[in-house]
Amino acid sequence: MATGNGTGSTGGSGRGYRVEVEQLRAFAAQVRLLLAEFQHHADGNATHGRSGIGPSSLGTFAEATDLHGRYQTMRDGLRDVLNQLQEAVDEAQKKAELTATNYEEQEHQTKAKLKLGDDGWSVANPSATSYAGYGWTIAQAQHDDGKGVR
Repeated sequence: MATGNGTGSTGGSGRGYRVEVEQLRAFAAQVRLLLAEFQHHADGNATHGRSGIGPSSLGTFAEATDLHGRYQTMRDGLRDVLNQLQEAVDEAQKKAELTATNYEEQEHQTKAKLKLGDDGWSVANPSATSYAGYGWTIAQAQHDDGKGVR
């Protein structure tokens, strides 16, 4: 989200928050690329499989066996961290894409329901509730050519 005067592609005329859907989609695409790069170079399970050493590679004495056990614990922990990071990046990408889609759908629904009058700022077909809120009847409004002049 960005703050501003509503001059972005998603419109809006007031100050405050607005969503730049294109920027949100660009962010999601960048995250998708980051995830692909991550999976290629630092995938937890693949890295784990490539980085192992045998239990006797450090020696067969007690300290070497202990060191290998600690190495295995650290290696397993690193795999788990990489897998969790990969899941978090994947989730961020999916949520950014879903958020962009939801904002587009909401904007589309709003546009479909909200039609402006010829003057460019009033509602083209106000409901009876809207007229009642201003103390008018639909008949009065139609009599005044629907321009809201009494």
